[in-house]
Amino acid sequence: MMCTTASEDFPESKELNEKSDDFGDIAIFEGSVKMCGTEALEDGLLVDPDKCGMCGGPLLVSRMLHCLHSFCEECLDKKLVGEGGDAGTVDATIDCPTCGHETKVGTKKLAALPLDVTKTNIADVSNSSSLHCTSCTAKEVAKSRCNTCHNLLCNHCDSAHHYMRCFESHQVVALEDMRKDGIKITIHKPLECDIHKGENLIYYCNTCSTTACNECMKNEHKGAEHHAEGIADSEMRVRQEIKALLSESQSKVDQLMKLSTGLNNSLEELAHQRSTARDLINESYQSYKAVLEKCKDEALTKLNELYHERELIIMKENDEVGKTIGNFEDARSYTTRLLEISTVPEIMYLKKTVADRLLELNNNTPKFDETFQIEFCTDFGSFEAMVKEHFGTFRTEKSRESSPGVPALAPLTVTQPLTNGCNTSITNSSPISLPTSMQSSFDGDLSGNMQNFALAQSPPLPQLATLAESTNSAATSPTPPFNLADFLTSDTAYKNLASLAKLGLNTDNPITNGTMIVRSTSPSSLNMTNTLINGFGGVSSSTSPLLSTPDDIMSDPMSNILPAPTTNPNGTHTRSNKVSPMQIRSKFGQLGPNKGQFNSPHGFCLGLEEDIIVADTNNHRIQVFDKSGAFKFQFGTSGKDEGQLWYPRKVAVMRTTGKYVVCDRGNERSRMQIFTKNGHFLKKIAIRYIDIVAGLAVTGHGEIVAVDSVSPTVFIISESGELIRWFDCSDFMREPSDIAIHGKEFYVCDFKGHNVVVFSDEGHFLRRIGCESITNFPNGIDISDAGDILIGDSHGNRFHVAVFSRDGCLISEFECPYVKVSRCCGLKITSEGYVVTLAKNNHHVLVLNTLYIL
Repeated sequence: MMCTTASEDFPESKELNEKSDDFGDIAIFEGSVKMCGTEALEDGLLVDPDKCGMCGGPLLVSRMLHCLHSFCEECLDKKLVGEGGDAGTVDATIDCPTCGHETKVGTKKLAALPLDVTKTNIADVSNSSSLHCTSCTAKEVAKSRCNTCHNLLCNHCDSAHHYMRCFESHQVVALEDMRKDGIKITIHKPLECDIHKGENLIYYCNTCSTTACNECMKNEHKGAEHHAEGIADSEMRVRQEIKALLSESQSKVDQLMKLSTGLNNSLEELAHQRSTARDLINESYQSYKAVLEKCKDEALTKLNELYHERELIIMKENDEVGKTIGNFEDARSYTTRLLEISTVPEIMYLKKTVADRLLELNNNTPKFDETFQIEFCTDFGSFEAMVKEHFGTFRTEKSRESSPGVPALAPLTVTQPLTNGCNTSITNSSPISLPTSMQSSFDGDLSGNMQNFALAQSPPLPQLATLAESTNSAATSPTPPFNLADFLTSDTAYKNLASLAKLGLNTDNPITNGTMIVRSTSPSSLNMTNTLINGFGGVSSSTSPLLSTPDDIMSDPMSNILPAPTTNPNGTHTRSNKVSPMQIRSKFGQLGPNKGQFNSPHGFCLGLEEDIIVADTNNHRIQVFDKSGAFKFQFGTSGKDEGQLWYPRKVAVMRTTGKYVVCDRGNERSRMQIFTKNGHFLKKIAIRYIDIVAGLAVTGHGEIVAVDSVSPTVFIISESGELIRWFDCSDFMREPSDIAIHGKEFYVCDFKGHNVVVFSDEGHFLRRIGCESITNFPNGIDISDAGDILIGDSHGNRFHVAVFSRDGCLISEFECPYVKVSRCCGLKITSEGYVVTLAKNNHHVLVLNTLYIL
């Protein structure tokens, strides 16, 4: 690519009949071309246009190649000879030493190349004391210069240029002013004909597209077929043609610049896609490895079953054989003794009895299969071929062009025998991806089709959990109204009481639906349940999380009774003996560009109706789902203009109006835009002072709160876009990752500090919550209506939630062991108490059942 700039330091002379032609102007423009691409660089500096690009010396006889690069005639001649062009063949060519463009010279060789008249035809007369007019034949002293026709003007010509209409567009500059400004004063020598020496070029033959002199018009360009005109007459037309080509070339340059920008973006996106694909490859390996581990365990279990089954058969048969041998030995011993000591009458007397017994034993000898075989058969070749076929393939732009309807990955089908006798198959057709469950499961949750199986394997919530959720809302659960008498006199009273001890039934402060944390605060209620339960069997009270089945309580009543977590005097937290499991309520989303699919989503929030609004970052859009995971709608098109989205990272909802606040890159590091609740663009808010928005929230007064992760700072912005206030929190934290607001307190997650820092709404530091052993790399936070603080992280590829009181005391911990996650972003609580999080690298949303703690 070349950048061209027209220089006004190269004036031309324009003489008619005996003067230079007007093509000097066009040549001058091209002669002022300055290279600014990499091809014009030598040792990091721009090439001097007045020097030869081959020998580095001044341009003596300058010849121009077809690419408009000029070199010494002698240098080009040497290069032409070196490339075999001295033979003078019809196809002789020469390659430009600067850009490599090929120029055909043919048999004429260098004579076929035009002289660069912009360098050979201009004379610098700045130091001349006597300059004469070059625009007329009077040869009077010049007083000015026309930068349009590039002539020196005398008084008469200067007046003509000022008053005659034909010169009204010409620019005239006094020579005195040019000398004061240090501008070179140049004149152009008349162009002479190469064929007829001494003749000036004053005509232009449109048929031959070349200049001509008087003699040329009489000979070479003679005849009606040659359409020639004076150079002065063709000036305007030629200028317009050249300017049109120049304008078109500028548009091409603009297009190429946009293309270059797009390619740079593509390179960045390609690097991101490689990183994502690499993560998925590693995750695929781990997931398939988990499947193989499961196959191995089941195969070993089956082997033991087969062995014990045959072992029992062999032992039984061996016992029967032993008995038969004993019978034979007894019968033979008696018969031998009979023959040895008995008389003939005695033998004859017992003959029938003895013979019948021996005959019975001889005819009824048991026959057993002595061949037992257990052999494990496997086809390694077929397995290797299957793994290579189904491990995963890559989809590129070429595969989409050649097969737009074919999925990127071959469908993956795994039929795995399970211990309960069920067969489950999983399929996948998403690009560079595993099935949704295979992206994250290490415990046998092989696909979305296995949801019922997975729930069957994991303990469901106890009945009390349902009861607690539905006490004030019969519409949300089929559980009948709570009756204490029925509860205590039922057949499952012991189970109910054990659950009651964990739930902590509070008659003074009944459990209500809509509170995520169900926790007892009444000592009297705990004492009551302690008395009742101890009367049934001495089961002590508990403050541990309630997340087990009644059957578990019956089989081992003490298995989940744990001491309450405590906070040490030095501020550290003591971890409880057990981290309770969290149950998956639903999981949706996978890698892809379609509805309901995601590509590295970085943030989400809950809407007015508790819809799940996801910032689908690499798909440049916002997707809206109901809380069950059903797709509702999406908005946003890829782009950097207002109303478009470019890598949206965070989204929040204004509770009073339902408007969406979206933070993306835009043309700068960060941009904030407001959309209606239906996704229509309203306005843009400039936030040039923020590098990367790590947390986004809206206060109860409608103020937007954004946290910068690069230089930890909290900004409070009005809906109109006014920066209300801000405060620097870099002295108290390292890298913010999320924010939650409760009353007049701001809770900011410190990702690298492994805790949550609490500030007042004026920016005053209040306290810290959590520590490295409990809240490792926190990336999500929310606060229940009761004031319990939930801090989420995905350290160790498990979604982990630590629950704290407002003063920072650890209450309980939960973990989801059924799904492997990578880089969870955010944590939100629904009115039913469900916990929602977003697994960015797994490209899905997790909804977990209500957590219960005492």
